[in-house]
Amino acid sequence: MDITEEAVRRRQTLLLEDPESTYPEIKDLLERRIGFDHVSEERYYHDIDKGTIRSRIKAVEHFDENSKMELDIYLVIRKDSRELDLQIKGKLITHYDTEGWKNSLWYYGYRALYDKFLYGTVREHWEEPIEEKVEELLTRVRQNVEGR
Repeated sequence: MDITEEAVRRRQTLLLEDPESTYPEIKDLLERRIGFDHVSEERYYHDIDKGTIRSRIKAVEHFDENSKMELDIYLVIRKDSRELDLQIKGKLITHYDTEGWKNSLWYYGYRALYDKFLYGTVREHWEEPIEEKVEELLTRVRQNVEGR
């Protein structure tokens, strides 16, 4: 059983200093310089004729055994116009195990009440760190790739 809440969504278009090095710079930023538990490139398209790169990257950071922050990052790099279109969607996902006896109606009822009255307030406090992480990511991307 998963509970997914969208915490933040940001979109930004930047003028690039060096379009060729933008994608490797962003990948390095996500994988090494900003602390995520896991970063995966889900889709990558490089259209050489049009000079565009489209990519979808997923970055995950765990808060506890049940909840995690998941950022869906969509990139479009246009080399001819030297633009980066960046969209980030931050989600808070809480996963409850549903194997064995935990796949019963009673367990779903228990988890729904537990989530509503106890764990829900804990989850509400994690929306702000997700917003802060997205703002940090946007700022760092802007500092590293934007043309001066």
